[in-house]
Amino acid sequence: MDIKKYDFITGIPCSKLKGLTDSIEKYIPCTREDESVAMAAGAYLVGKKPLVFMQNSGLGNCVDIIASLLKPYGIEIDMVVSRRTEPAHHMLMGNITGKLLNLVNYEAHVEVIE
Repeated sequence: MDIKKYDFITGIPCSKLKGLTDSIEKYIPCTREDESVAMAAGAYLVGKKPLVFMQNSGLGNCVDIIASLLKPYGIEIDMVVSRRTEPAHHMLMGNITGKLLNLVNYEAHVEVIE
């Protein structure tokens, strides 16, 4: 992934994304994934090229904002999602990450990191 093409980067730190986040000089960390998506949507609306990164466990927090803000207004935000299946509480979201993105019909580039 060419991180240099993005001029607004936000997300939730994750150990699986450490290599990616270590290469980012400046980003805005958030406390919730939907908060990151909302900030990225605002950046998109003022002409920025945003990127959001998160764990798949937080993708569920983003379903409403994808369905009620991004999809209706044609806002396309690239996302990097780390797919986690361990520990056990991550297993369900880890197994349905791709299906969930398909279900909400989100076409923007989403890269899932194993």
